[in-house]
Amino acid sequence: MRSLIALSFAVLLAPQSAAEPQTFGKPLKGLAPTTLAAILEKPEAGKTVALEGTIKTVCQDKGCWLTFEQGDKNVHVSFEGYSFFVPKDSAGLKVKLEGKVVMKQRTKEQIEHLEAEGAKGVSSPVSIEATGVVIERTAK
Repeated sequence: MRSLIALSFAVLLAPQSAAEPQTFGKPLKGLAPTTLAAILEKPEAGKTVALEGTIKTVCQDKGCWLTFEQGDKNVHVSFEGYSFFVPKDSAGLKVKLEGKVVMKQRTKEQIEHLEAEGAKGVSSPVSIEATGVVIERTAK
C-alpha cells in the first residue's frame, strides 16, 4: 500500500515534458493552414482561413488582440465579437488560429490606439478576426 501511495505522489510531482495547449474561443475545425504571405498577397474579405505561426505581441491591457507572425510577415488579429481574450504573456509562443479575413482601413485614431497598446502592422487594411485560437505552451 505504501509503495502505491509513493508511486502516486511520484507521478503527481513528476515534471511534465510539455504543457497542454490552451484553447480560446471556438474549437478549431481542422482547416488546412495557409500562408500569411498568400493571404496578404490576395486578400479575400470574409474568407475563412487557418494559420500557424508565432504570436509577436499581445494587447497588454486585456489580451483582446494579438499580432500574428509568420516568417517576415505579420497581421493584426482580433477575436470574434470581442468574445474571448488570450493571456497577456503569450508573445513568442506558437499559435494556431482560424478566422475570417477582414478588409477595413482603420482611422488614424484607431491606429494610434492600437500602437499605444503595442500592436504591430495595424496600418494595413488586412486583418484576421479569429473564431478560435490554440496556443502551444511548453513546460518551464
